[in-house]
Amino acid sequence: MSGSVSVSFVGCGGMAAHYLGVYRDLDWVRVVSCIDTDLESARKAAEVAGGIATQDFAAALGGDVDAVIVSTPNWLHRPQAVAAIQAGKHLLLQKPVATTLADAEAIAAAAERSTRTVGLYMSYFDQPLVHDLRDMVSVGWLGDLVHCYAGLMHKGGMMWSEEALKGHPTWRGSIEETGGGCFIQLAVHYIHIFEWISGAKVARVTGFTRNLHCPGLEGEDLAVAVLEMDSGAMVTLDTAWCANGEELSVHGTLGRFNYRNNQRLALASSAGPFEGRVARYTGGLTPAFGGPQGEEQQMEVRPPAFSDVANPLNQHRAFLEAVREGRPAPVSIASGVHDLRVVRAVYESARSGRAVEVC
Repeated sequence: MSGSVSVSFVGCGGMAAHYLGVYRDLDWVRVVSCIDTDLESARKAAEVAGGIATQDFAAALGGDVDAVIVSTPNWLHRPQAVAAIQAGKHLLLQKPVATTLADAEAIAAAAERSTRTVGLYMSYFDQPLVHDLRDMVSVGWLGDLVHCYAGLMHKGGMMWSEEALKGHPTWRGSIEETGGGCFIQLAVHYIHIFEWISGAKVARVTGFTRNLHCPGLEGEDLAVAVLEMDSGAMVTLDTAWCANGEELSVHGTLGRFNYRNNQRLALASSAGPFEGRVARYTGGLTPAFGGPQGEEQQMEVRPPAFSDVANPLNQHRAFLEAVREGRPAPVSIASGVHDLRVVRAVYESARSGRAVEVC
């Protein structure tokens, strides 16, 4: 299609509110409706992005809507996504795809039959640094990948638990509505990133889950997983809803990449200089055990705002451009189904106490 794209925004609270600026600032995008079970959230969204505010999901399926943006709780993804696809709409679905593999596969099957642009929103692909990391790997600047690490933690679980114990539970505290706890919500980001940068797939997993500080939640507030890649490399993933901090590290035979708390980047490589979108490394060697290694260099790198429409990598903008130009979405639903298979394998490992193959 060409020209303008009309949009219905389904789910307007939480993180969804941070994306509205993209829809407001693209002059070829028109928001037709903002839909939420909480009418006040829908009204606030409509004040920013335009359109009517309503609680009626059927408004997303009308003939005046080209694309539906679904940012609702996990358990609503299957009925809403499938309905939108079957109504002939383009669709951008918030991660994770669904609470269960059966629901995720049903969405993927509907997407496969559609001629529309259907994709998954993964916020980390907004970040130029993540694309620089993939380039570092693809040109061999880090050498052969040996180990990847990600820790993604916040204390939201303790807040939600406290509210639940006061009689105000949220969907994140329900295993049926979330699909688990912190791991399904947080780990899908880095499962996807590590496979994307390396081209390798997760072959086998070992997982451990605990609920240590969130008695008001059914799912885990702490999870640790070791992922064995089919390349032989290893990945360690730590997620929590009862602690704070974030770190992304990649180690290879020639160098290393370490990014902490969305601010501090440290690089080192014996492969020489690297210049990316935001990452800069000038080279240099330093003596070390085992032979000379790249001298570590540090810099500050902050991610762009979720609503930064000037960022060409912004995934909402990229999706809308794909819709307008008739291209596939940047991130496919099928890839998100694979991420969920890894998550379910980690949960099975934690339950059974054994390593689990990823089918």
